Amino acid sequence: ANSYSAFLHGGALFTALLLSTLTSQSEIPKAVTGRLVIYKHKSLALYRPAALSIAQTLVDLPFATFQSVCFTIIFYFLTNLERTAPHYFRFFLFIWTGSLALTAMFRLIGNISPNIDVAHTISGIGLLVQILYSGYLQPYSSMHPWFIWFSFIFPLPYALRALLINEFNDLRIRCVGNNLIPGGPGFADISNQVCALPGSRPGQLYVLGRDYLADGYGIYVNSQWRYFLGLLGYLLVYTLLIALVMEFVEFGNTGYTINVYKRYPPHVPVATESDESESSSILSEEDAAAAAEKSPPISELSETGGPTDAQIAAGTTFTWHNVNYTVPVAGGRRQLLHDISGYVKPHQMTALMGSSGAGKTTLLDALSQRKTIGKLEGEMLMNGAPQPASFRRITGYAEQQDVHAPLVTVRELLRFSARLRQPRSVSTAETEKDVERVIRLLELTDIADCLVGDPESSDGISLFARKLLTIGSELVAKPKVCFLDEPTSSVDSSSAVKIVQILRRLASVEGQTILCTIHQPSSAIFNEFDRLLLLVRGGHVVYHGDIGDDAHTLINYFERNGAPKCPPTANPAEYILDVVGGTNIDWPQIWSESKERQDVITEIDRVNTLKSEAESDITDVSSREYAHDVPFQIQHLILRMYLMQWRNLQYNGTQVALQAFAALFILFTFYRVSNSVTDLQNQVFAVLQSLLVSILVINTTQPEYFRQRELYARESSTNQYGWLSFGVSVVLVEWIFMAVASTVYFAIFYWVAGLNADGNRAGFFYIMYVMLGLFAMTLGQAIAAFSPNDLIASMLNPVFVTPLAVGSGAFIPYSKIPLLLQKVIYNANPLRYFMEVLVVNQLHDVQIRCRPKEFYQFTSPAGMSCGDYAGDWIQSAPGYIDGLDGSNCRYCPYSVGDQYTSTLNWFFVHRWRNFCIVLGFVMFNVFLVLFMCRFYKVNKR
Repeated sequence: ANSYSAFLHGGALFTALLLSTLTSQSEIPKAVTGRLVIYKHKSLALYRPAALSIAQTLVDLPFATFQSVCFTIIFYFLTNLERTAPHYFRFFLFIWTGSLALTAMFRLIGNISPNIDVAHTISGIGLLVQILYSGYLQPYSSMHPWFIWFSFIFPLPYALRALLINEFNDLRIRCVGNNLIPGGPGFADISNQVCALPGSRPGQLYVLGRDYLADGYGIYVNSQWRYFLGLLGYLLVYTLLIALVMEFVEFGNTGYTINVYKRYPPHVPVATESDESESSSILSEEDAAAAAEKSPPISELSETGGPTDAQIAAGTTFTWHNVNYTVPVAGGRRQLLHDISGYVKPHQMTALMGSSGAGKTTLLDALSQRKTIGKLEGEMLMNGAPQPASFRRITGYAEQQDVHAPLVTVRELLRFSARLRQPRSVSTAETEKDVERVIRLLELTDIADCLVGDPESSDGISLFARKLLTIGSELVAKPKVCFLDEPTSSVDSSSAVKIVQILRRLASVEGQTILCTIHQPSSAIFNEFDRLLLLVRGGHVVYHGDIGDDAHTLINYFERNGAPKCPPTANPAEYILDVVGGTNIDWPQIWSESKERQDVITEIDRVNTLKSEAESDITDVSSREYAHDVPFQIQHLILRMYLMQWRNLQYNGTQVALQAFAALFILFTFYRVSNSVTDLQNQVFAVLQSLLVSILVINTTQPEYFRQRELYARESSTNQYGWLSFGVSVVLVEWIFMAVASTVYFAIFYWVAGLNADGNRAGFFYIMYVMLGLFAMTLGQAIAAFSPNDLIASMLNPVFVTPLAVGSGAFIPYSKIPLLLQKVIYNANPLRYFMEVLVVNQLHDVQIRCRPKEFYQFTSPAGMSCGDYAGDWIQSAPGYIDGLDGSNCRYCPYSVGDQYTSTLNWFFVHRWRNFCIVLGFVMFNVFLVLFMCRFYKVNKR
């Protein structure tokens, strides 16, 4: 090894450990999201959580071994480290042990954190401290005594010291080129030269690796195995702590809910008696009057007990004929729905039933235009005409999963849905009036100003109220047809009855057209429905028709076709499910040949003919895919996202806390830096740490993006807003809070740390640091945008972050990067431009003066002074020589900060050029976010 490669060896080892550390961070989302399952298993007394902790560590061993073998074989030999078997196997041992200890540490952080935001913040601060006090970026000799103990309480410094000792213990570093002082023509006598490396001795052409570590970093080779035992100790301690935390600490739902009310609720007029009488209607006064003119009284039913032709003409019908649905599978395609035909009418509730795997939700998704995968065939008509572009917006689909924005109130959520789904011709006042009607209809008045909350925590409305809110968010859009997927799931029996009674009132009083999947309903719930569509496994129809009083019509059909007689006390719903699933009768074949099926086909044709002759209520305005244009969507999305972010104290608090704590920590670490060579390097490392803080923002911003994307997946399915509106809004809102957090860092760190006090330099540092935060934020969002979940994103982060950090110029000098990689990993690296402008902004024209121990000493030949011997050389070389008149020459490698930055190929004149380049990288990240919002399928059904 030569003097040029000494720093590269250390940089390579630090990079290897950094990659292992960033990879281990993926344990955090696994620990946070997986503990709900652990709590469930613990409540069932399946096993003790402490046993799981030990099992996780044991399972990690083979995977960590395989991962470390693959990594070390490639990395070790490509970086040309010491190529002997003992050196390699020790390198593997330290990487393997360090990886296990770091994985355990991040798993512990995940288990002690109440949520993912706090976990990422704690891990970020812990990672920052470990990197800063690893002993590599800042030697022990320059550490302040009040923080030096941090280098002994984390595993990463132990692993790095062991790796450095393993590499440098037997190394002889030959001094070459500019590191030989003085050098060049005329200087051939090594006895009058010195090597400009820590650990060098005057008159020696080489430096021992152990001296290089001792003088440069304060690391001594006889401590190698003590560091290894420290890693093992941390692994055992973390495993024990994880077991204790999993055994005794629980976060999440406590079995009850707490209503959290908005501090300043909006003024809403008190409901009068007339309002209460209108609360049974979700129609506005004008719509109600128009419906009354078209439709005869509800009590005037047809002879069959269903709606009259006049009621059908006044309401909305939906029919489907020969619907088939196939999906791609390994080795071919699978058909999930087979020739399904049916219809729904106004004033009627149709139940969609079947055993698990029969295709209930699949059919409902197909009919409501929610399918994005596979091939859907068949004829589906609304009011006798093809489904308009606005079909998903003007129909309601209450999904089984109650996905709502947790940090808005019930009223705010309903108003948001109403404003974006009702036509632009409807005024804000009328929209809010419709929302109040729905609130009274669903009996949500008492909790209208409560935050919706998260079902995994105790803060928020109950599961029953969330079900009602899911239905209400569709009703405020005044849907033509209501599709509901198991609205009674996850609630108790009495709440289920109330939900179905509300749906019954909507159908009977409002004339609403309702198709609802239901799973194993009670007799009371089943009797509320008018018609039944029954499926069996494979997506085949076995019955579609009236249920009849006490289910007589339905039961007679099955008994007539060979089913055992239904006991008088049996639940009709359970009876028919037992019949179609527990007999050898081919019920799909019987249905396909039955008169009832022919009656369904005939009624489909009659209804479509009747509706085609009636006046259509789908106008050009209501047929638009989106009710409002993009600026309107962005305006309301930004307002809601901003409101949610403002109320999310844990997320914003952790963002600000990360920046504030990092600023304080880096500030006191590099407190009041001077203009010595060591402090010159410390200023560079302080800038590097500032970059690392922003890199940590990548992890902290991703969970919020996934939360917003989950809402986007739900709300875009009803055409409330499009991909462009979501992408622009999620970036702009995050920018605001990120700029505030970056400002906190600058205000705490810059002035007290003693950096350049010139107003121009301070202002430029602030601008670039805010821009750095925006770059990291948008990069994190871009990675999240093409990741399916937080776990995958956290595993992808090191793939992007490690090359950016390595190629920033802080670990590998520009002159030592291979020419090809200069084009790829350096010139195309945004962090390199950040590093350059922030460092040159600080060091430009700064005078450097070495401390006594920072000088490299050599003696001039006998009879010559230092000026006679090296005076001409120092005129062209960087730095200065102290004591030119004597024979004991003391050389300082730099006299001005620009001499140091020029060795890195960084120049002050590049400041604004780099600003424009960095701005381009930020815009590219934004483009990538928007691109993925457009093409990434968030609703894969």
